[in-house]
Amino acid sequence: MDLLPQPSAPSFESHAKPLIAASEANIAHIESPELHKLPAQLLVEIFRYHCDRSIFGFSGTIEKVQALSHVCVYQKATDAFVAGLKEWVDKSASLPISVGVGCEPGADATAVLEVLFTTAHRWSGANFDLHLHLRGRDDTQAMLTTFSLAHNLRALSLDARRTARLRLPWSNLEELNMTAYTPQEALDSLLQCTNLVSATFRMPAWEDPPDLSEINLTTLERLETIEITVTSEPDTGLIVPFFVCLALPALKRLNLLLNSDLAWSSAEFTQFQLRSPNIDYMSISLSWCCIDSDDLVAVLRHAPLLSELYLEGCTDAFDNTVVEALCSSPQDPVPLVPRLHTLVVWNGCEAFDDDTVDALIASRWWTDEQLAAFPSPPKVSRWSRVGIHRDDNENGDLSPELQAKLDEYRAQGLRVDIDVRWPMEE
Repeated sequence: MDLLPQPSAPSFESHAKPLIAASEANIAHIESPELHKLPAQLLVEIFRYHCDRSIFGFSGTIEKVQALSHVCVYQKATDAFVAGLKEWVDKSASLPISVGVGCEPGADATAVLEVLFTTAHRWSGANFDLHLHLRGRDDTQAMLTTFSLAHNLRALSLDARRTARLRLPWSNLEELNMTAYTPQEALDSLLQCTNLVSATFRMPAWEDPPDLSEINLTTLERLETIEITVTSEPDTGLIVPFFVCLALPALKRLNLLLNSDLAWSSAEFTQFQLRSPNIDYMSISLSWCCIDSDDLVAVLRHAPLLSELYLEGCTDAFDNTVVEALCSSPQDPVPLVPRLHTLVVWNGCEAFDDDTVDALIASRWWTDEQLAAFPSPPKVSRWSRVGIHRDDNENGDLSPELQAKLDEYRAQGLRVDIDVRWPMEE
């Protein structure tokens, strides 16, 4: 018989206590979910989302549970972020700041914006990419009042509709980058920016001629750079009216990216150039825009200070007419664009023969020795760069003679690139 003491067997109670405790904890967790910690205003928004099938699909239970779960997680993350943002705002109270906010459609940026709007008087730059839905008068008034307080704002990037409703300190802005949903919005905003130095617009064209009779000619004394990208919608339209009421005496750089079938008014654009005579850099990118060679020559004829010209997709514009006009001759009383030293044409010019290309280069190129031997300086500047990337599939590759001349120009110091673009294999 074994008389050694044996350890007592585990009792039912010792097994049951941990299980009971775990069950009670689980019940407590179930009875007090994150939902109960959410503010009432947010619960109202969740209820509204549940009733909106366009946001969460059809009325299936799974979608609703997922929506509630995601909102709970989002709220916790937002609370943590907003707390950190408030701390940062307080610590930087004495400093000017540049703010940037991006918000996806359907997301609620109210809490973040409320914190940022308290700093509006300190903004030196602002970038807003928001999909705002101002549901009530109070929301609208709060937004308008906030922007009116940004007295130190100098640079603004904005993607919004009805921008005229925003009481921005337009006259203080020096840089403006705007995505507008009508060309009139873009123009109305620009005309208020009396101290602007640089402007970039993305916008559609006018579908019909606008009534500009009540808009006075506006001179923006400081504007040096303007870039306009016209979107592909609508397929046809007008862009020149944008320039009809503008005088930009300080304008140096003009970039036009025209991506739809736009009608061009050479006479109106010429008048704009006469009011903006100091353009020395011009970039024009066309996709189906109705600018022909006569229009382009008119643009060049009224840009006497132009030194750099970049053209892309100008299939109907850059042809022999333009090349012949650019070929300088000592007999020309007033040569075209006499200060032009850089010409780059991409993808969209006719197939020039070798003599035409060589004549274009030779008419404005001299070696250092040749320049020194002239009794007086030439009437036109010497080329520093010539690039023509042409569709020349019918004539084949460059001839050995032209290639040899190009090599000679390069050896003399000219940056020249003339190449052929073959179609992609289908």
